[in-house]
Amino acid sequence: MNKTELKFVHNFLYNLSKESRNITLNGFAKVTKEFDYKYDSSPVTKYDIQAEKKLRNLIIKNFPNHNVYGEEIDNIYNSSDYTWIIDPIDGTKSFLIGRPLWGTMIGLIEKNNPIIGLVDFPALDQVWLGDGSKCYFNKKKINFNISQNFNLSKSNVASTDPSMFGDRGLKKYNEIISISKNNFWSGDCHNYILLISGSLDAVIEENLKPYDILPLIPILNAKDIIVTDWQGKKLKFNFHKNINYKVIASKNTKLHNEILNVIND
Repeated sequence: MNKTELKFVHNFLYNLSKESRNITLNGFAKVTKEFDYKYDSSPVTKYDIQAEKKLRNLIIKNFPNHNVYGEEIDNIYNSSDYTWIIDPIDGTKSFLIGRPLWGTMIGLIEKNNPIIGLVDFPALDQVWLGDGSKCYFNKKKINFNISQNFNLSKSNVASTDPSMFGDRGLKKYNEIISISKNNFWSGDCHNYILLISGSLDAVIEENLKPYDILPLIPILNAKDIIVTDWQGKKLKFNFHKNINYKVIASKNTKLHNEILNVIND
């Protein structure tokens, strides 16, 4: 993708987030929000579905030959090297109770690698965009350096929910908690942004879907944050496989390796 194409995609992503906000913020402002449960017992609102429909329509209009992979609606496969990934409301439980840490995530995959991603926190008025080399906050390039903790014993770690782990995974995460300085539950996609701000040192999760994590990777990589699976391998996308990702995101190699050693011991 050349510079002109990259700039177009940046602007397109910003436009997508603006359109999605018009739907999700309207729903978030309502005191009572109706919802249903999906096959996996997670909640879904009409705002999830409306926002994803809007995003899909805009993507199809501008990139009719691309694939589309989303959380709420059937996927579209056009045998393209490019796939758009959509999570209209990541953190629907937070959305339902009025907690502002939910976000809209949109990413572009080239073959099996995430190349551009955006996460929008409408209730916080924060938009983060990254393309693997540059990271932007509310359309301004971020130049600050991230503070570093190199030892797990001095680190703040986080994960969204203990119920997302399998038995062995939860046992290993509890070992990490026992070594770390502090652990924080909840947060969804917002936890990963806190790696950039320096508030968190590592995020560790299990059973994530592609739309839960892949749009974040170009944003995090642009600030040299390491994102791998529990074997230390980069996360890859496969349109035709239902992958549940085991994720470690951390701020430096030394800390990352220490976490890998605990998990795989």
